[in-house]
Amino acid sequence: MLQVFRNHKAIAFGRCLKATARFCHALVFPHQCMKCRVLLDPGTAAPHTVQACFCKTCLSMGLPLFAPPFCPRCGLQFATGENHLCEACLKRLPRIHQVRAALSYQGLVKDILPLFKYQARLSLTRFFEPLMFDAFSLFFEKADIHRILPIPLHARKVRQRGFNQSFLLVRRFSKTYASIHGVQPLWQVDTTSLKRDRYTSSQTGLDVAVRRKNLKNAFQVTDPAAVKDCNILLVDDVYTTGATCGEAARMLLAAGANRVDVLVLARA
Repeated sequence: MLQVFRNHKAIAFGRCLKATARFCHALVFPHQCMKCRVLLDPGTAAPHTVQACFCKTCLSMGLPLFAPPFCPRCGLQFATGENHLCEACLKRLPRIHQVRAALSYQGLVKDILPLFKYQARLSLTRFFEPLMFDAFSLFFEKADIHRILPIPLHARKVRQRGFNQSFLLVRRFSKTYASIHGVQPLWQVDTTSLKRDRYTSSQTGLDVAVRRKNLKNAFQVTDPAAVKDCNILLVDDVYTTGATCGEAARMLLAAGANRVDVLVLARA
């Protein structure tokens, strides 16, 4: 009986200690909205959910998921109707087999993506990762993907920024897949087969023709044997004109890849 009492006392003490630690952590590192930095109550939402990351005011801006109707080829979204090829894809099919996304580049998404990419709010990764994996499972689980390639940055850009945002979006894909399915995936996340060996200026504000010219021959396939006859999934943060992913796809297909698809965090 005394031993049972001691065990209960130890458990209660452990719980009290954990609660105190959480309280002290909240005092030193207060939980804040990732956009406006207003303080949040950490006990009102499950970790890594949208409610745990953003305040109600910011959430009112909208965080729309990527959903039909859209162009089945380039992923351009339509206001109404059924899925159908857009005008650009009807005129000329892109090299990329299909583009899919986790989010639509609207509302709150337009504000928080620059925070992640340019202001190193890397804590946003905890929110983006499950969204990306859910989109991957929805759109590509049956697509017979062999390799997942995050769009690489030039070494100079990595030094300036300190990270590659595309890699952060998929770095735990294999671990997440294994935890869900109980087996290792047949595909692999590959950060070495595609290299960005030419430094390019920012694409922001450039039209599609200038973007394509800016990116001409910016990528190099470092190991053609690794991509030959493979179905490749390129991963990037945002898809707008498609110039970046299109040039990467061109080089991969020229090196012998069978098919190139694209998964992005947001489709503009």
